[in-house]
Amino acid sequence: MARRRGPEREQQPAKPLPRKIAARLADVRRHYEALGHVLEGTSRERFVEASRLADPEGLAGQVYPLERAFEILCNYVAELNELGLAEAGLASGDRPSNLRLLERERVLGAARTRRWRGILEARNELHHEYPDIRAAGVYHAAVELAGDFPAYVRDYVAWMRRLGFGAGPVQR
Repeated sequence: MARRRGPEREQQPAKPLPRKIAARLADVRRHYEALGHVLEGTSRERFVEASRLADPEGLAGQVYPLERAFEILCNYVAELNELGLAEAGLASGDRPSNLRLLERERVLGAARTRRWRGILEARNELHHEYPDIRAAGVYHAAVELAGDFPAYVRDYVAWMRRLGFGAGPVQR
């Protein structure tokens, strides 16, 4: 008979992800893919030009699809940040404060925190329709978002696991 070394430890079963987090994580892929599709079909130059012209066809075909996909993903990230912080027992604040909290919790590194702050600031400017917003800045932020989004989701899911959540049934 084999001897067991050390005390036996029973692992706690992982809790299911909270419903709101699971729903957002399940839905982000299609919006991420839509943003990638729009970026593949719209160059920075075409996007900037279409946003400056008074041509409704250019707005509808090249500007609005990129802006909408960008805005939806940014909103999901902000919501996931707030929901995750609540599950971690931390009071969320505004979006920049939440990013700092996530950095402190080692969910985001310093470079990613700076990148996401710029992305979310561009989303805020777009949302509030500031007349002096530069289309090139929105396009750049959308490219940054598309480039970093898979790693963000991976690190977010790893954080949820560290908090004791795992795959399986969703909490109601």
